[in-house]
Amino acid sequence: MKIKTKNIGIACCFVAFILGSCGKRNFFPDENNPGLSRLTSRGYNIATMYVNGTPYINTYKKQLLGGVANSVPIVTLISTGSIADTLSIYWEIERNDSSSFYNQSYHSISLLMPVPKNFTSNDFLAMTGQRFANNNNAITLNSFVNYPDSLHGASNIYFVKIQYINSPATSAKAYAFSGLFDGNIGDSISITKGRFDFEIDASQIKF
Repeated sequence: MKIKTKNIGIACCFVAFILGSCGKRNFFPDENNPGLSRLTSRGYNIATMYVNGTPYINTYKKQLLGGVANSVPIVTLISTGSIADTLSIYWEIERNDSSSFYNQSYHSISLLMPVPKNFTSNDFLAMTGQRFANNNNAITLNSFVNYPDSLHGASNIYFVKIQYINSPATSAKAYAFSGLFDGNIGDSISITKGRFDFEIDASQIKF
């Protein structure tokens, strides 16, 4: 009986360890930029930046069985009435310091890029290693939760790597993309040292 009880206890500890370790934050501090995570290209689902010197990070969600997971972006193609459509990469953000969630100024960010009307996922993959200057791209910050982006400016975007992942072992298909960005909204908001490292399920990209 004691042996069985001991084995059950070991099993419970093992399960608790697994559940607690699932969905870790994947934050790797940048020693030279407090509050930011280092630039990586590992599909860690982490994005950080400074907004007027204040560090921001993508939000994280508590998992049903314990642990946390970084929130992932929404990648969409926005149809317009002009000669080009807009590629939108949107994610939720929060301050990455000791301040209260309710005291933060911004709750989401979008990177917006003009793309051809016939833009496809193959064109998205072709953006790897390319830099896009702010004379074309936009950046938006949202000051309110669950409201359309309200503050618009210009941005610079550099895709370090964009990769399609097709795992024969698990049948999983995904897009991994990482890069750098910065931007300005008028003369009062400066977005600097932005970096992102995302991996999303391929079914989430519908173009």
